Amino acid sequence: MNSSLKERFGYDKPLSHRELYAASDQLYDHKDAIDGFLHQRISNLFDLEDKLVIFDISNTYFETRKSASRLARHGRSKEKRSDCPLVVFTGVINAEGFIRHSRIYEGNTADSTTLDDMLSDLASHSKTSQKQTVVMDAGIATEENLALIIEKGYEYVCVSNRRLAEDSFDEQAHTIDVPTERGKSHVSLGVFTPEGYEDTWLVVQSPAKRKKERSMDRKLTKRFIDELTNVEAAFHKKGGTKAIDNVWERIGRVKERHRRVSGTYQINVEHSGGKATAMEWKKKPPKKSAEDKTNGVYFIRTSYSDPSEEELWEIYNTIREVEATFRCLKSDLNIRPVHHQTDERVEAHIYLTILAYQLVNTIRHMLKKQDIHYDWRNITRIMSTQTIQTLILPTDTKTIHLRKPANPIKEVQQIYKATKCQHTQKAVKKYVVYH
Repeated sequence: MNSSLKERFGYDKPLSHRELYAASDQLYDHKDAIDGFLHQRISNLFDLEDKLVIFDISNTYFETRKSASRLARHGRSKEKRSDCPLVVFTGVINAEGFIRHSRIYEGNTADSTTLDDMLSDLASHSKTSQKQTVVMDAGIATEENLALIIEKGYEYVCVSNRRLAEDSFDEQAHTIDVPTERGKSHVSLGVFTPEGYEDTWLVVQSPAKRKKERSMDRKLTKRFIDELTNVEAAFHKKGGTKAIDNVWERIGRVKERHRRVSGTYQINVEHSGGKATAMEWKKKPPKKSAEDKTNGVYFIRTSYSDPSEEELWEIYNTIREVEATFRCLKSDLNIRPVHHQTDERVEAHIYLTILAYQLVNTIRHMLKKQDIHYDWRNITRIMSTQTIQTLILPTDTKTIHLRKPANPIKEVQQIYKATKCQHTQKAVKKYVVYH
C-alpha cells in the first residue's frame, strides 16, 4: 500500500474493491449534482468566465467480448484498437482544461451526432451573459453542426473537415508568420473567405507538419509496397494465392489496411486461364491541391466576422487542452482498458476517472499560475520522494510505533507552496503495544 489517504481521513478499516466499486456507483448516481457543484466551485475559486468551451469526443476499449452489453460496440478506435469493442465518452471542457459536462455513448456513435447533446448540456448550466465560442475538431464540424451552433446563439472555431485547392487561397490570403507554442518552429497564417462560403477561413501552412507528414507517408508507402510485393511473390510459390478473384480480394485487403497511401497508386494484374501471372503498380500523377495530405496545410473555420490571424490561432490552440485532458484520462488515470462486466459499472468507472481528473487539473492549474508546468506523471514522481516511515521503539514494558514523514525536497516544497498546502503530515504516535 503506497497511499496514506485512509490515514489522512482517519479511516482505519480495510477497504475492499467491492466497497470502492459501491462508492463509485453512488457517485455516478449523483452525477448531475456533482458536476454542477464542481463547475460552480472551480469557477469561483479561479475566477473563470468560460467564454471559450471546447467540445471533443474520444473512446476506450474493452478487453472482453461484452456480447451482452448495450454500450460495447465495434467502431473506429482512436487508440488503433478496433479489434476490441469500444465505449465512447464526450467532454465539454473550458479553456483551462476543466471538464464541465460529460456523457457516455455506445462504441459505434459517430462524432458528429453528439453535438446536440453537448450544446444542451452547455445551455442548461451556463450562467455567463457573454456570447460563448465553441472550439472543436474536424470530426464534429460538419456543415449541419456549424449551422446548429449559429442557430443556438454561439460562435464557433473549428478545424475544417474540408480541404481546398491551393489556388482558392493563394491569391486571397495575406500570410503572416507566427511562432508555435513551443517556439521551436513557425507557421504561416492567412485569413480569407473562399468562394461559396459565408464564414471566415484561416489557412495554416506548417513546415514542421509537412516534414512529419512526409516522413510518415514514406513509412506507410514502404509498408504498402512490401505487402504488394508479397502478393506478387505468391504467384510463383507452390500453394500461393494465384486465382485472379482471390488475388484481387487480397489486394483489396492490403489497400484497406493502407488507405492513406493506397489511393495514390494504380495497380494492374496480368492473368491467364484464371491465374495471376504478374502484377505492377505505379504512382498516379500528383494533384496540385491541398488534397495532398503531405503538404503541411490545414484550415480553421470561424463564424467571427473580422478576426485577426493571431486571434484565431490563439483560440484554436486551446483545443490542445482537450488533447492533454484525454491523454491524462487514458494514460495517467487508467481509464483504459475497461475490465468491468456490467454497463452500469462501466459508466461509474469512466465517471470516477473524470472526477479524479478534475482534482488533477485543479492541482496542475494552480501550478501553472506559478509557472510550474509539470504533467501529472511528473507530479506524482516528485511527490513520491516524500515518504512516511514507521519508527519502532522497543522498551522494557512496551513497544511504541511512531509515524514520521521524510523532509520534502525542494520540488515538493514548491508544489506545496503553489497549491497552498501549508501543513504536511506531522509525526504522530500511531499505536503502542504492551508486553
